[in-house]
Amino acid sequence: MNSRAAWLLALLCVARCGPALAHSAPNSFVKLSFLAQSVRAEVLVPESELAYATAAERASEPFAAYLLRHLAAETPQGAAWKVDVRSFSHTTYLEHAYLSAQVEFTPPTGASSGAFVLIDDAVTHEVRNHVVIVLMNGAANPEFLGALQYPTRRLTVQRPSPHRSTTEAAQRAGGDDSVAGVAPLPIASRSSMSSTK
Repeated sequence: MNSRAAWLLALLCVARCGPALAHSAPNSFVKLSFLAQSVRAEVLVPESELAYATAAERASEPFAAYLLRHLAAETPQGAAWKVDVRSFSHTTYLEHAYLSAQVEFTPPTGASSGAFVLIDDAVTHEVRNHVVIVLMNGAANPEFLGALQYPTRRLTVQRPSPHRSTTEAAQRAGGDDSVAGVAPLPIASRSSMSSTK
C-alpha cells in the first residue's frame, strides 16, 4: 500500500469513528435532599470512570468502603459530619452504567444541616478531567449547586432559599471551592475525616 492510500484509509477511519472519539466521558452526580436533621444524597458514579480511578489501587474493596475514603462532609468551621452509605445499586443514567449510592450526612450536635462543606474526590483524584456535578433535588427540576473538578475537592453548600433562581446558583459556581427509600441501617459509616485526603 502506498503512502497516499494509507493516508486516505486513515482519513476514512477518522471520519467514520469521529462521533465515537468525540463522545464525552460521563460525569458523577451528587443529588442532595435537605432534611431537618441531616442531608441525604444520591451519589451517582459512572462505572467506566470508577474503573480508571481504581486501577491504581493495590487491593479491591467494596464500593461503600471506597466511597467513604473519598466522600465526606464537615461544617463550615471544619467539624466532621457523620457519613453513612445506606445502600448502593447498579443503574443506568444518561445512557451510561453507574453505581448509585444512597448516602446520609449527619451534622455534629448543634450544627445546622442547612450549610456544610462537601468533600468528594471519588473519581477526580485519578481522572483529572472528571467532573462531579452537585444538585439539589427539587419537586420539579434539580437545582445546580456547583461542581468539582481536580484539583478542587471541596464545595461549600448552602440550602438554597425557595426563591433563589437557577441562574443565581449557576453564577455562584466558583473556583474557590465555594458555592452555594433509604435502608434503616448503613452498610458503611464514618464519623471522622481522618481517612480522606
